[in-house]
Amino acid sequence: MRDEQTLTPGMMVVHGNRLEELRELAVAWMQRHPLAPLENEVVLVQSNGIAQWLKLALAEQSGCGIAAAIQLELPARFLWQSYRAVLGSDEIPQQSPLDKAPLTWRLVRLLPALLQDQAFAPLRRFLADDADLRKRHQLAERLADLFDQYQVYRADWLADWAEGRDQLRTSRDGARPLDESVRWQPALWRALLEDVGTEQLAGSRAGVHPRFVERLRQLEARPA
Repeated sequence: MRDEQTLTPGMMVVHGNRLEELRELAVAWMQRHPLAPLENEVVLVQSNGIAQWLKLALAEQSGCGIAAAIQLELPARFLWQSYRAVLGSDEIPQQSPLDKAPLTWRLVRLLPALLQDQAFAPLRRFLADDADLRKRHQLAERLADLFDQYQVYRADWLADWAEGRDQLRTSRDGARPLDESVRWQPALWRALLEDVGTEQLAGSRAGVHPRFVERLRQLEARPA
């Protein structure tokens, strides 16, 4: 039975370098504070591989014995659902134009023309023998996944790149210039932004997030 009086809403940050021990803590927390019937535990994970590992680990006898009613989400997807919950599904589309799936196909279309630029020489060499376009699709998928992670974890890098600053900000408020071998990344990001266009970028995470934060400051109750 749920004990509403013993669980105070808030944030708890636990650091650890052993996944097994973090899993044990998660299991203990779920057992101590079970949700009501038909409610799902929502767990954010950094990759699909970790999601699969966690489901199997929770299903073990040393875990919960079963992995059910657990909603494993990547941070990007969870954030977008939060945007729609706070700002309204009429105002925010189901998918950002810079999400992984639409970004993959946008890259498939853009790469051939971009490869003519010397900055993209490393990619040009990789795609040299690609008659069936399989390499191009695989590369576009990997790059879309990379930029998707940057949007969640390194939005500061993308902001700099969009402004033409080919650098990486560091944890101590400094910045170091990008090596020549990877300068195609900021060039590719700028090409993507140009292709998406200003109007659609208003519906991207970078465009939606400030409105989301401002709306949260105005709310007096949690959205449904």
